[in-house]
Amino acid sequence: MRERVKAQMVYVDEKWLKIRGRWHYWYVVLDVATELPVLTALLPSRSQWACRWLGVQLRRLKQVPQVIITDGLQAYAYLVQGAKHVLCRLHHQQGVTRWLKQHFTTAAEINARKPVMKRVFQTQDKRTVRRRLARLREQAPELGITPWVSQVEEKLPALLCSVGSARLPSTTNAIERFFRAFQRFYTTRGGFHSVLSAKRELLLFLVVSLFTQHATTGQAPIETIMPEAGRMPLYRLINDPFGALQAWGHVKPKAKMADFLLGKAAAA
Repeated sequence: MRERVKAQMVYVDEKWLKIRGRWHYWYVVLDVATELPVLTALLPSRSQWACRWLGVQLRRLKQVPQVIITDGLQAYAYLVQGAKHVLCRLHHQQGVTRWLKQHFTTAAEINARKPVMKRVFQTQDKRTVRRRLARLREQAPELGITPWVSQVEEKLPALLCSVGSARLPSTTNAIERFFRAFQRFYTTRGGFHSVLSAKRELLLFLVVSLFTQHATTGQAPIETIMPEAGRMPLYRLINDPFGALQAWGHVKPKAKMADFLLGKAAAA
């Protein structure tokens, strides 16, 4: 995988886990081109030092990305120095409602401001985004949203770069799908009892998810870079366990003991 995945452009996100009453975070670095995990790590914090450590691991693997797409966690700025950062516009749009609920109390106040705030990025033209934001800056004192406009202007380069781009993803939907699949796995197990058991279970999830066929495509994620994976015993065991066991001779079409007893019965 390390030889065939270039990881020039990656998604980065984290999933919270509670282990023995303490929060831990499972970081995943996902390659954009193949949607395969390049690096995962279970760490006890979401600080800049955790992200710096992830950057060190990426350099050791010689998988240093040029573009990083995230949901906006500030600590990700320390992940890889010099990389281009792209912020998920879906998370930005969802953050509009969250910000309004924190600063206004009535539904009327929120509903009067939400459409014009979300409309800034409801276009595929960069000049339109700048024009709408400039117009909103003029209206901001009257609407009471000046701090929000200032925040958007500060993040504008990371939000604007994917607008109208055919190369840069505008959302982190791929890694969100990855974590939704993990959430089903995590819920089934009812949590983890230690860090060691968590790491083992996370490794199990990774292996099985890589080799499990998708219902829509009929292909496993690993096949995007290794088409020959379909011939691997593990692939067959996960996707067709009974067929694999029968092919390996572990399912016997006839029982010798039954034949032996049948012969004795006939002779009697």
